[in-house]
Amino acid sequence: MLLLATMVWLAGCTGSDGDDVQTPDPSTEDIHLSADVWQVMDGTRATTFDNADALQTEGAFTCTAYEKNTTTAFISGTSVNWNTTTGEWLFSDGKHYWPSGALDFFAYMPATPPDYITGPTYTGTPENHTVSFTCSSLPMTQAGQESSSLKEFVYALALDQDKNGTNDTAQPMPGQVSLTFRHPFARIKLQWAASPYDHSSITLTSVKLKGIENSGTYNSSATPQWTATGDATDLTVTSLAENGAAVPYLVIPQEWTGDIEVIASWTVWGETKESTLTANVGTTTWEPGTSYTYTFTITDTDLKVDIGKFTEQW
Repeated sequence: MLLLATMVWLAGCTGSDGDDVQTPDPSTEDIHLSADVWQVMDGTRATTFDNADALQTEGAFTCTAYEKNTTTAFISGTSVNWNTTTGEWLFSDGKHYWPSGALDFFAYMPATPPDYITGPTYTGTPENHTVSFTCSSLPMTQAGQESSSLKEFVYALALDQDKNGTNDTAQPMPGQVSLTFRHPFARIKLQWAASPYDHSSITLTSVKLKGIENSGTYNSSATPQWTATGDATDLTVTSLAENGAAVPYLVIPQEWTGDIEVIASWTVWGETKESTLTANVGTTTWEPGTSYTYTFTITDTDLKVDIGKFTEQW
């Protein structure tokens, strides 16, 4: 009888292949995080987060986990650090374990928001999940603009997550949450056209894009997501590269009417001539997570600007 009882007990704990099929206690399983970027904006003058490697180089982001469809924090504003030894993201205050219910995750990077960001805040309800923040005087350029120390701000939402990954088909393994960071800003890139135009005889004094809004509020649930505030300003740069080495900058997404002014000079037979050239490229709607390349063709009498749009997403 003892042998029979033992056999019955073993049959209840194992499957046909001998693996343990008992349901583990959720409170004994810790939460793991992975991080990537949905839209790549590489090579900007700002420090941008263009892939998993770049996120790891930054080394930390802030993460909050809320009880599903609420603003009740289960994990509250905790720094998550990249461990180069183990190759994983770890909560700075130790392990956190899955509850019995689902969680909504909100994260942002850098772990401490840049000076131009106020917030961010998150609101979660059954009907709506919103990230909002204010951008004040985005420094599109700074002193020493070719080596700007401006850092980009990105955020991620991963909703309705549980330990089994039933609500995340891309989950690498049970208990792991995939945080996909998104770019709320846009990018513009400025460059000269490639040969046959000879730029060696041209000295560029400045390129000015006039009337750009560089302050505003962001609401991920609104249409449009950005509302500009304050006075517009000019983006002025003093050097351009040829195709393949464009000069890029972060901007607030907006409708921009393309008034562009270029001041350049030429030396012809020992005589220096300067000309102010202007062009209007109409109205462009700069969208979040989208890159716009402005290519300038310059002669001594004319300025031509071609616009290329590239939405980088995968």
